[in-house]
Amino acid sequence: MRFSGWSSRAIWACSAAVAALALAAPASAHLSIDPPKVETGQLVDLVFSIPNEDDPSPVDHVTLGIPPDFDLDDAEAKPGWVQSRTGQAVTWSGGSIPKGEFGRFSIRGTAPKNPETVLFNVLVGDRLGKSITYRVGLDVAAHGPEDAGARSLGRAALIVAVIAGLIALGALFTALYVWLRPTPD
Repeated sequence: MRFSGWSSRAIWACSAAVAALALAAPASAHLSIDPPKVETGQLVDLVFSIPNEDDPSPVDHVTLGIPPDFDLDDAEAKPGWVQSRTGQAVTWSGGSIPKGEFGRFSIRGTAPKNPETVLFNVLVGDRLGKSITYRVGLDVAAHGPEDAGARSLGRAALIVAVIAGLIALGALFTALYVWLRPTPD
């Protein structure tokens, strides 16, 4: 009888992970957000790269549905496109993203106050009525500690330098004492 190193639970978990990746791949493979991760409460500029990979009709409208936790301040004005805003949605229309090219659409706002992943709904369509909706996640992480990294290392280096200086000073005084002490005849 042969035994496998994989339990049925491990096989199920791996299968579920592969299935989830396969379902999520179209959204992440076609559309991207930059940066993909921000800090809580941070003022950010987000850039959405919208491709027209294989549609012979040019993309002529893009709508960003902004999550309610994201405080939208402004959206980029793009030459050749008409922009409109309704509540938490921004639409660019009338422009063109030809087949095999992509366009970038930017917004500015304040990230949510709590760590989470917020989802932007991005509707991309052409003049023939064909449209695709993508759900693009933005990871919102908590602020790190204020005194981290270089500042902490700088303090540690200063302490080491002071201790090294005191040791060197002690060695100097010891050498002077030995050199200057009277020798018995």
